[in-house]
Amino acid sequence: MMDLEPLECEQLLAENYVGRLAYIADNEPYVVPSTYYFLKDENSILCFASNGHRVNALRKCNKVSFQVDSIESFRHWESVQVHGCFHELTGSRAKQYLKHFAEGVQQTIDHKNAERPHFLSHFSGKLQEAEMPVVYRIAVTQITGKSVKDHT
Repeated sequence: MMDLEPLECEQLLAENYVGRLAYIADNEPYVVPSTYYFLKDENSILCFASNGHRVNALRKCNKVSFQVDSIESFRHWESVQVHGCFHELTGSRAKQYLKHFAEGVQQTIDHKNAERPHFLSHFSGKLQEAEMPVVYRIAVTQITGKSVKDHT
């Protein structure tokens, strides 16, 4: 097992769009899958969620962990763990970032495997709704990564 360099960690984050968010609610750890877009220039991860358990917990305790990996086999994988802080976005800024999120995820998918998933139109529709989802950033405070690349 080897440590990933910071640029390798950023590359893994940029090349993917599904990770796992870890947070604390009522003194219990939770881990949930989350679609995301990595904003390298802002050193942050952009996400959204419906108002509910996750968002309420994040508002109370903003320290989170976010994990992304790429697994080809048990002998060939990379994994990145991000530590950071939840920051809720509101108003026109939230709408702007939600649009940026939808476009960024689509670009990542197009680059990765040329899919055009039907669920992305869902994000665009959210821009017109009276009750928008909660759009948030995870401001990155630390990134670490590991890899195993055994080609035997």
